[in-house]
Amino acid sequence: MMLTIQYSKLSAAIGIVFTCFLISFIFVPKSYAMQMSSHQQLAEQVEDYLLQHIDIDGSENTKILVREIDERINIPNCSEAFVFTSNNMQAKQSNVSVKVQCPNTQWYLFTHATVSIIKQVVVANDNLSPGSLLTKNNIQVVEIDKNKLRGSTFSSLDEILGARIKRRVRTGNIISDRMLCFICKGDRVTIAAVSGGLSIQVYGVAEEDGVLGETIQVRNLSSDKLVYAKVASTSEVQIHI
Repeated sequence: MMLTIQYSKLSAAIGIVFTCFLISFIFVPKSYAMQMSSHQQLAEQVEDYLLQHIDIDGSENTKILVREIDERINIPNCSEAFVFTSNNMQAKQSNVSVKVQCPNTQWYLFTHATVSIIKQVVVANDNLSPGSLLTKNNIQVVEIDKNKLRGSTFSSLDEILGARIKRRVRTGNIISDRMLCFICKGDRVTIAAVSGGLSIQVYGVAEEDGVLGETIQVRNLSSDKLVYAKVASTSEVQIHI
């Protein structure tokens, strides 16, 4: 009988402890979660502010990472909307600081964000040696932070398929027009003399390297004369007359 009473008391004690633990588990983290939510909400507002005001080309893909706001900072219940200001809103700035203020109080804080303007660029998918023909197998399109780019780049494979590499390129290197020739010196090409809707074609040999849209010297094989013509493709140059 005594053993039964002691067991009942022990069970009751365990039940009380478990209930207290359950209450603390449910209610304490809830208030903590609410506090975390206010920090996260403010960070999202900072991100929205930057997306709306940063000086970028609307066609570009922008990625903004707002640094976590210290959980120990007390964010007030601001009766008016928070006000956001920043002095470095240029796209070239990868690190941006934003001041957050509550207009009806003296409260404010500075938060920081990393801004990346993402651009699609063509890179080598393999090690390429001089003379290599660019195909869909040895180049690919990747996304890179625009602030890390230097010089001219290409955004799609179709722009440079059929061009050739002029110097050694390693896997992952960004392809620029300085690395390429759409028509290379010594190539046999078609010279198209275009006038209105008419086109007369003769054969020639390129005397220098050229990329699309560039004017190069070409020797007319019929007359053996040098002419200047614009690179139109990997096999044709054009003269507009």
